[in-house]
Amino acid sequence: MATNKHAIIRYEALDRCFSNKGRKFFIDDLIAYVSAAIEEYSGSKASISRRQIFKDMDFMRSEAGFRAPIESYKEGKKVYYRYSDFSYSMAMQQINPIEAELLKTALDVLIRFKGIPQFEFVQELALKLKKSFQLEDLGDCIFFDQNEYLKNLHLLGDLLKIIQHKQILQVRYQSFNQDQEESFLLHPYFLKQYNKRWFLFGQREDFENWSSLALDRIIDFSVQHDEVYKPAYIHPDEYFEDLIGVSKPIELTAQLVRIKINKSLWPYIDSKPLHPSQKILEKKEDHTIIQLDVIPNYEFYAQILSFGPAVEVIDPESVRFTMKEKLVAMLGNYS
Repeated sequence: MATNKHAIIRYEALDRCFSNKGRKFFIDDLIAYVSAAIEEYSGSKASISRRQIFKDMDFMRSEAGFRAPIESYKEGKKVYYRYSDFSYSMAMQQINPIEAELLKTALDVLIRFKGIPQFEFVQELALKLKKSFQLEDLGDCIFFDQNEYLKNLHLLGDLLKIIQHKQILQVRYQSFNQDQEESFLLHPYFLKQYNKRWFLFGQREDFENWSSLALDRIIDFSVQHDEVYKPAYIHPDEYFEDLIGVSKPIELTAQLVRIKINKSLWPYIDSKPLHPSQKILEKKEDHTIIQLDVIPNYEFYAQILSFGPAVEVIDPESVRFTMKEKLVAMLGNYS
């Protein structure tokens, strides 16, 4: 694979062009799109030649590259380019032997850090990469709980680069509880996965607190180069320290919540705590009472409700009352 610093950016940009069903990309369009992608990444203007684009296409078609089904289609005197098979994606292709060896080396370095508190993710990441890229013959021995069909997963790479370069976004977004889309400026800070969905966190120009945008509800976005980036005012670990999930209601603060756990469920809760603040207050033969220091948000209630009659919120009364309201409403669906 070509090793110059902009090669991967060019291939990814061309991949987006060739897989676009709604637009025809002629050679000048490809040059403009790839140049814009490099400029967005590097912050400086790029000059891409026709010869470079054709060389990139030849490499992408090759066995050493991505075996991409790039075809040319005549329209009058001009020619446009796209994939003959729209199900093809460069990201889904297996890496070549040289890339596989480089990735193995990188994984060997990462594995050295396993066991260190900040690197708990390394073991799972290594297994995922080995299985995804067939670096070892894991066969059907291990499976991961992920949503391959989540809308807008392809945006993750671009958003990560934008966050790293501290760029500001103009976002078009429509949440689940909105009838119409809205447009706003966002200073993006980080991406977080929860319950097989991805969320983009950042500071909206018109909001005092951080916003979380579900990736699958983003309509589109563009980088705004003329705006001044606002850095995050707290660390993400501090932001999430009293949360289960990703939503943080503005009007609520953390509370000490006592929960009674049936003995049949306790081994599960004991081995997988609901929250880092989980503390045992009382342990008896038929139940265990725990305490959480959390903000009772949407995900908190969803988690508790998912355990059914094996749990009971004891106090505070406000949280217990909300639980009762939700259960009464659910029961009404079956009356």
